Amino acid sequence: MFCPVCGRTLQGPASPTVPFPIYVCPHDGVVHDQRRELWHGLPNEIAKLHCPICGGRMEFEPKEPPHRIFFCYQCGTTYDRERGAWFGLTYYRPP
Repeated sequence: MFCPVCGRTLQGPASPTVPFPIYVCPHDGVVHDQRRELWHGLPNEIAKLHCPICGGRMEFEPKEPPHRIFFCYQCGTTYDRERGAWFGLTYYRPP
């Protein structure tokens, strides 16, 4: 998985048997709780966003601020900023 803020690889749990698998970005402090499918530490004002699956920069709509919907053309992941909801991450499981 990749950090949605900076696009760097998230550091994952050391073992697949960890009861609460959490992935952390040491640079931005963003945390992904895999069991609950929740993100913590995303900033309120996001000027750019990276796809958490492929790490590419996400496109946004509308083109003028405030940007409400971010989407990745490569893998179809979408982020609705007003709802704080990610779409397309549910079936992804890191190796």
